[in-house]
Amino acid sequence: MSIKQDFVYKFNGFFGCPSRCHIRILDDEGKPLVIICSQMAKNPGTSVTNMAEILARDMKLYLEQDNFTLVAAIQNYIQQSRFTKMLDDLVKRLKESKNLTIFALESIKLALEYRERQTERTGRIKNCIWVEHYAPRLGLSERATYAVVNFEPDSWTPSWDYMPLAKLVAKTGYPEDDFSISPALLV
Repeated sequence: MSIKQDFVYKFNGFFGCPSRCHIRILDDEGKPLVIICSQMAKNPGTSVTNMAEILARDMKLYLEQDNFTLVAAIQNYIQQSRFTKMLDDLVKRLKESKNLTIFALESIKLALEYRERQTERTGRIKNCIWVEHYAPRLGLSERATYAVVNFEPDSWTPSWDYMPLAKLVAKTGYPEDDFSISPALLV
């Protein structure tokens, strides 16, 4: 299974009405990042269709937080440490290193690797595939429905491309099982 995360997301629907949906995040290397947003059977509030723009934005912001973990840790260290302590730490590490050139090159390499991973992750989040899912009899159909929701870059206006599960599997490269949300999770 390619499931990275599986959780219920609570949000404020229209007029602040408490609402919830099920979110599944698929994130395998070599495949697109996919977020499956499922309507829940006992959702007292606004449907995932009516809140698609808000939910997609919230999930992208949620995923972007992962990108800033190291940056936040470094900023926190800088803010909480005195400059002289930071210099002492650096001098100590340089003294422990037998070859200052290797130490400097390794530090630069690590910084560049982190930057590349961060840039790649940001691109994956920006280009993620948003899938809206309704289990059988939860929407307008007797069958489960899947739609890839695309958002206009300027206006963030959504458009739905409904497709059979087989086409979604072909489009994303993930197996059918990854798109099958247990009814127990949608209660």
